Amino acid sequence: MLNAIGSKIDLSVPDSECGYYDLVSDLLDSDVVMQMQQYMHHGHTTCFQHCLNVSYYNYLICKLLSLDARAGARAGLLHDLFLYDWHDYVREKGQKLHGWTHASTALENVNKYFEITPVEADIIKKHMFPMNIALPKYKETVVIIFVDKVCGAWEVVAHWGYLISRLVTFPVRKLRERKSA
Repeated sequence: MLNAIGSKIDLSVPDSECGYYDLVSDLLDSDVVMQMQQYMHHGHTTCFQHCLNVSYYNYLICKLLSLDARAGARAGLLHDLFLYDWHDYVREKGQKLHGWTHASTALENVNKYFEITPVEADIIKKHMFPMNIALPKYKETVVIIFVDKVCGAWEVVAHWGYLISRLVTFPVRKLRERKSA
């Protein structure tokens, strides 16, 4: 079952109540998109899960604002298709940090595997504004700039909440282990 963070809707069901799946099913069936499950992104969230989170909420907000929800959903799912673990990535001399380069890398990868619209290309290329400096051309791009930051922050906070809960319950777990031994 595919869920976006904070959502109880199964996004892998065709004709679900929101219509999201119908717009991205071909991408979800793609091996290259599924490769993102191999890479951690924010905390304990994979790159794939992050992109699913961004895609779904991008879709909802674009739909709410009567924007191109299809472009928002599809570009959201592809916006971080850089296909490497940025935590371990070794830069070449003079190369900028991941945060400044991954949008262009993702767009190159997307263009290799999929046909996208100009709106989708703008969303992917400029989702890291203001880090990439290029101004958004479409309202849908402005939406992903916001949604990507909120989802990333939410994922990091969820990870820290998990770590803190493990730390707080550590003495209790140790006491239980001693009693059962």
